[in-house]
Amino acid sequence: MSRVLVICPLRLGDIVANLPAARHLAETGHEVDFCCYRQYHSIFEAVSYCRPVEMEALLRKKDYARVYSLEVTRGQYDAWRASRLKTREYVYRRYPELDPVRKTPPYFDRMPPVDEYQLPKGYCLASPFGISQVTKINGDWFWQQCESLSPGPWYVLTDRKPGRRNDWGIPVHARSLAHLPGLIGGAATFVTINSAPNIIASGVRSSWYKVDEPAFGGQDNYEATGQVVLKQPPELGHNSWRFWVHYWRRKLMGIDTSQDKGI
Repeated sequence: MSRVLVICPLRLGDIVANLPAARHLAETGHEVDFCCYRQYHSIFEAVSYCRPVEMEALLRKKDYARVYSLEVTRGQYDAWRASRLKTREYVYRRYPELDPVRKTPPYFDRMPPVDEYQLPKGYCLASPFGISQVTKINGDWFWQQCESLSPGPWYVLTDRKPGRRNDWGIPVHARSLAHLPGLIGGAATFVTINSAPNIIASGVRSSWYKVDEPAFGGQDNYEATGQVVLKQPPELGHNSWRFWVHYWRRKLMGIDTSQDKGI
Protein backbone atom coordinates (compact mmCIF):
# COMPACT_ATOMS: atom_id res chain seq x y z
CA MET A 1 0.00 0.00 0.00
CA SER A 2 1.49 3.35 -1.04
CA ARG A 3 1.09 6.58 0.88
CA VAL A 4 -0.29 9.62 -0.90
CA LEU A 5 -0.71 13.20 0.23
CA VAL A 6 -3.76 15.38 -0.42
CA ILE A 7 -3.12 19.09 0.03
CA CYS A 8 -5.97 21.48 0.84
CA PRO A 9 -4.95 23.65 3.81
CA LEU A 10 -8.18 25.66 4.15
CA ARG A 11 -11.14 26.34 4.37
CA LEU A 12 -13.53 23.84 5.92
CA GLY A 13 -15.82 23.85 2.88
CA ASP A 14 -12.97 23.10 0.48
CA ILE A 15 -11.60 20.41 2.80
CA VAL A 16 -14.97 18.66 3.06
CA ALA A 17 -15.52 19.00 -0.70
CA ASN A 18 -12.25 17.15 -1.26
CA LEU A 19 -13.05 14.22 1.03
CA PRO A 20 -14.43 12.26 -1.97
CA ALA A 21 -10.96 12.36 -3.53
CA ALA A 22 -9.41 11.05 -0.33
CA ARG A 23 -11.97 8.24 -0.10
CA HIS A 24 -11.49 7.30 -3.75
CA LEU A 25 -7.73 7.11 -3.30
CA ALA A 26 -8.16 4.98 -0.18
CA GLU A 27 -10.52 2.62 -2.00
CA THR A 28 -7.98 2.18 -4.78
CA GLY A 29 -5.38 0.92 -2.33
CA HIS A 30 -3.63 3.99 -0.95
CA GLU A 31 -2.97 5.21 2.57
CA VAL A 32 -4.13 8.83 2.49
CA ASP A 33 -2.73 11.74 4.49
CA PHE A 34 -4.69 14.98 4.24
CA CYS A 35 -2.63 18.12 4.78
CA CYS A 36 -4.56 21.03 6.30
CA TYR A 37 -4.35 23.48 9.16
CA ARG A 38 -4.81 22.02 12.63
CA GLN A 39 -8.01 23.98 13.29
CA TYR A 40 -9.77 21.70 10.79
CA HIS A 41 -8.41 18.38 12.01
CA SER A 42 -11.43 17.44 14.11
CA ILE A 43 -13.64 17.00 11.01
CA PHE A 44 -11.57 13.89 10.23
CA GLU A 45 -12.97 12.23 13.35
CA ALA A 46 -16.09 11.67 11.22
CA VAL A 47 -14.26 9.66 8.52
CA SER A 48 -12.06 6.56 8.57
CA TYR A 49 -10.45 6.59 5.13
CA CYS A 50 -7.86 9.35 5.62
CA ARG A 51 -6.08 11.13 8.41
CA PRO A 52 -5.12 14.78 8.89
CA VAL A 53 -1.46 15.77 8.98
CA GLU A 54 0.24 19.00 9.93
CA MET A 55 1.44 21.56 7.39
CA GLU A 56 4.98 20.30 7.93
CA ALA A 57 4.05 17.45 5.60
CA LEU A 58 4.67 19.89 2.74
CA LEU A 59 8.36 19.62 3.60
CA ARG A 60 8.24 15.84 3.22
CA LYS A 61 6.58 15.45 -0.17
CA LYS A 62 9.35 13.09 -1.25
CA ASP A 63 8.06 10.59 1.34
CA TYR A 64 4.85 10.13 -0.65
CA ALA A 65 4.25 8.09 -3.77
CA ARG A 66 1.94 10.80 -5.13
CA VAL A 67 0.95 14.33 -4.09
CA TYR A 68 -2.46 15.79 -4.96
CA SER A 69 -2.74 19.57 -4.67
CA LEU A 70 -6.49 20.21 -4.51
CA GLU A 71 -6.50 23.91 -3.71
CA VAL A 72 -6.78 27.03 -5.83
CA THR A 73 -3.73 29.03 -4.82
CA ARG A 74 -3.45 32.81 -5.08
CA GLY A 75 -1.39 32.44 -8.22
CA GLN A 76 -4.10 30.29 -9.80
CA TYR A 77 -7.07 32.44 -8.77
CA ASP A 78 -7.53 34.40 -12.00
CA ALA A 79 -7.08 31.32 -14.19
CA TRP A 80 -9.73 29.57 -12.12
CA ARG A 81 -12.14 32.50 -12.48
CA ALA A 82 -11.53 32.60 -16.22
CA SER A 83 -12.32 28.88 -16.49
CA ARG A 84 -15.85 29.43 -15.05
CA LEU A 85 -15.51 25.95 -13.54
CA LYS A 86 -16.55 25.06 -10.02
CA THR A 87 -13.60 24.81 -7.65
CA ARG A 88 -13.60 21.03 -7.42
CA GLU A 89 -13.95 20.53 -11.17
CA TYR A 90 -11.05 22.91 -11.72
CA VAL A 91 -8.61 21.20 -9.33
CA TYR A 92 -9.69 17.61 -10.08
CA ARG A 93 -9.01 17.97 -13.79
CA ARG A 94 -5.29 18.02 -12.94
CA TYR A 95 -5.59 14.35 -11.98
CA PRO A 96 -7.55 12.14 -14.41
CA GLU A 97 -7.79 9.38 -11.81
CA LEU A 98 -10.04 11.64 -9.71
CA ASP A 99 -12.54 12.29 -12.49
CA PRO A 100 -14.99 9.58 -11.27
CA VAL A 101 -15.59 11.54 -8.03
CA ARG A 102 -15.53 15.15 -9.22
CA LYS A 103 -19.25 15.50 -8.40
CA THR A 104 -19.49 12.97 -5.57
CA PRO A 105 -20.71 14.22 -2.16
CA PRO A 106 -18.60 13.70 0.96
CA TYR A 107 -19.04 10.48 2.90
CA PHE A 108 -18.98 10.43 6.70
CA ASP A 109 -18.65 6.82 7.78
CA ARG A 110 -18.08 7.25 11.51
CA MET A 111 -20.10 10.25 12.63
CA PRO A 112 -19.91 10.77 16.41
CA PRO A 113 -23.26 10.82 18.22
CA VAL A 114 -24.69 14.26 19.02
CA ASP A 115 -27.03 13.26 21.86
CA GLU A 116 -25.13 15.57 24.22
CA TYR A 117 -26.75 18.59 22.52
CA GLN A 118 -30.18 17.40 23.75
CA LEU A 119 -31.99 18.79 20.73
CA PRO A 120 -35.73 18.03 20.60
CA LYS A 121 -37.29 15.66 18.11
CA GLY A 122 -38.19 17.53 14.93
CA TYR A 123 -35.74 20.38 15.49
CA CYS A 124 -34.94 22.66 12.56
CA LEU A 125 -31.48 24.04 11.90
CA ALA A 126 -30.35 27.22 10.17
CA SER A 127 -26.80 28.10 9.14
CA PRO A 128 -26.72 31.80 8.10
CA PHE A 129 -23.07 32.52 8.89
CA GLY A 130 -19.92 32.11 6.80
CA ILE A 131 -16.45 33.51 6.22
CA SER A 132 -15.50 33.43 2.54
CA GLN A 133 -18.77 34.26 0.80
CA VAL A 134 -18.67 36.77 -2.07
CA THR A 135 -22.37 37.62 -1.70
CA LYS A 136 -23.77 38.75 1.65
CA ILE A 137 -27.17 37.47 2.68
CA ASN A 138 -29.79 39.71 4.28
CA GLY A 139 -30.37 38.18 7.70
CA ASP A 140 -33.99 39.20 8.09
CA TRP A 141 -34.87 37.81 4.67
CA PHE A 142 -33.03 34.57 5.49
CA TRP A 143 -34.96 34.16 8.72
CA GLN A 144 -38.27 34.82 6.96
CA GLN A 145 -37.48 31.92 4.62
CA CYS A 146 -36.82 29.66 7.58
CA GLU A 147 -40.09 30.56 9.30
CA SER A 148 -42.03 30.06 6.06
CA LEU A 149 -40.63 26.52 5.70
CA SER A 150 -41.34 25.31 9.23
CA PRO A 151 -42.66 26.60 12.58
CA GLY A 152 -39.60 25.09 14.24
CA PRO A 153 -38.30 24.90 16.87
CA TRP A 154 -35.42 26.65 15.10
CA TYR A 155 -31.81 26.39 16.17
CA VAL A 156 -29.06 28.52 14.66
CA LEU A 157 -25.71 26.92 13.93
CA THR A 158 -22.96 29.31 14.94
CA ASP A 159 -19.18 29.02 14.84
CA ARG A 160 -18.87 31.08 18.00
CA LYS A 161 -19.68 30.33 21.60
CA PRO A 162 -22.65 32.21 23.11
CA GLY A 163 -22.53 35.89 22.25
CA ARG A 164 -23.95 35.99 18.73
CA ARG A 165 -27.33 37.62 18.25
CA ASN A 166 -29.92 34.93 18.98
CA ASP A 167 -33.24 36.58 18.22
CA TRP A 168 -33.55 34.32 15.13
CA GLY A 169 -33.44 31.10 17.13
CA ILE A 170 -31.57 29.13 19.75
CA PRO A 171 -27.78 29.18 19.15
CA VAL A 172 -26.01 25.85 18.71
CA HIS A 173 -22.22 25.80 18.84
CA ALA A 174 -20.65 22.58 17.56
CA ARG A 175 -18.11 21.46 20.15
CA SER A 176 -16.24 19.61 17.41
CA LEU A 177 -16.31 19.90 13.64
CA ALA A 178 -16.96 16.16 13.61
CA HIS A 179 -20.38 16.85 15.18
CA LEU A 180 -21.55 18.95 12.23
CA PRO A 181 -22.64 16.00 10.02
CA GLY A 182 -24.78 14.59 12.82
CA LEU A 183 -26.33 17.94 13.74
CA ILE A 184 -27.10 18.80 10.11
CA GLY A 185 -28.28 15.34 9.14
CA GLY A 186 -30.58 15.03 12.15
CA ALA A 187 -32.56 18.23 11.53
CA ALA A 188 -36.11 17.98 10.23
CA THR A 189 -35.43 21.04 8.05
CA PHE A 190 -32.05 22.55 7.24
CA VAL A 191 -31.45 25.96 5.64
CA THR A 192 -27.98 27.29 4.88
CA ILE A 193 -26.02 29.79 2.87
CA ASN A 194 -23.31 28.68 0.44
CA SER A 195 -20.79 27.64 3.09
CA ALA A 196 -19.25 24.48 4.57
CA PRO A 197 -22.53 23.25 6.14
CA ASN A 198 -24.06 23.25 2.64
CA ILE A 199 -21.36 20.83 1.47
CA ILE A 200 -21.68 18.68 4.58
CA ALA A 201 -25.45 18.51 4.01
CA SER A 202 -24.88 16.90 0.61
CA GLY A 203 -23.33 13.93 2.38
CA VAL A 204 -25.93 13.43 5.12
CA ARG A 205 -29.28 14.67 3.75
CA SER A 206 -31.61 13.84 0.90
CA SER A 207 -33.05 17.38 0.88
CA TRP A 208 -32.15 20.80 2.24
CA TYR A 209 -32.33 24.50 1.33
CA LYS A 210 -29.42 26.68 0.20
CA VAL A 211 -29.32 30.39 -0.63
CA ASP A 212 -27.77 31.10 -4.04
CA GLU A 213 -24.62 33.21 -4.44
CA PRO A 214 -24.97 35.13 -7.74
CA ALA A 215 -21.58 36.89 -7.79
CA PHE A 216 -19.01 35.70 -10.36
CA GLY A 217 -21.83 34.13 -12.34
CA GLY A 218 -22.62 31.71 -9.52
CA GLN A 219 -19.22 30.03 -9.88
CA ASP A 220 -18.79 29.71 -6.11
CA ASN A 221 -22.04 27.80 -5.57
CA TYR A 222 -21.64 24.21 -4.45
CA GLU A 223 -24.42 22.22 -6.10
CA ALA A 224 -25.64 18.74 -5.28
CA THR A 225 -28.61 16.43 -5.71
CA GLY A 226 -31.37 17.19 -3.21
CA GLN A 227 -30.43 20.83 -2.79
CA VAL A 228 -33.34 23.27 -3.07
CA VAL A 229 -32.04 26.68 -4.13
CA LEU A 230 -33.46 29.87 -2.60
CA LYS A 231 -32.76 33.14 -4.42
CA GLN A 232 -32.52 36.34 -2.46
CA PRO A 233 -34.15 39.38 -4.12
CA PRO A 234 -31.36 41.39 -5.82
CA GLU A 235 -32.29 44.58 -3.99
CA LEU A 236 -31.58 42.92 -0.62
CA GLY A 237 -28.17 41.49 -1.45
CA HIS A 238 -24.78 43.08 -1.71
CA ASN A 239 -21.33 41.85 -2.52
CA SER A 240 -18.85 41.29 0.31
CA TRP A 241 -15.53 42.99 0.87
CA ARG A 242 -13.85 39.80 -0.39
CA PHE A 243 -15.67 40.23 -3.67
CA TRP A 244 -14.65 43.87 -4.05
CA VAL A 245 -10.99 43.19 -3.29
CA HIS A 246 -10.83 40.69 -6.16
CA TYR A 247 -13.10 42.72 -8.42
CA TRP A 248 -11.00 45.90 -8.30
CA ARG A 249 -7.70 44.01 -8.45
CA ARG A 250 -8.89 42.19 -11.55
CA LYS A 251 -10.29 45.35 -13.10
CA LEU A 252 -7.02 47.25 -12.57
CA MET A 253 -5.17 44.36 -14.21
CA GLY A 254 -7.35 44.69 -17.30
CA ILE A 255 -9.21 41.42 -16.72
CA ASP A 256 -12.79 41.22 -17.98
CA THR A 257 -15.08 41.74 -14.98
CA SER A 258 -18.35 42.11 -16.88
CA GLN A 259 -19.81 38.93 -15.36
CA ASP A 260 -18.42 39.36 -11.87
CA LYS A 261 -21.06 41.33 -10.01
CA GLY A 262 -24.00 39.01 -10.43
CA ILE A 263 -26.39 41.33 -8.56
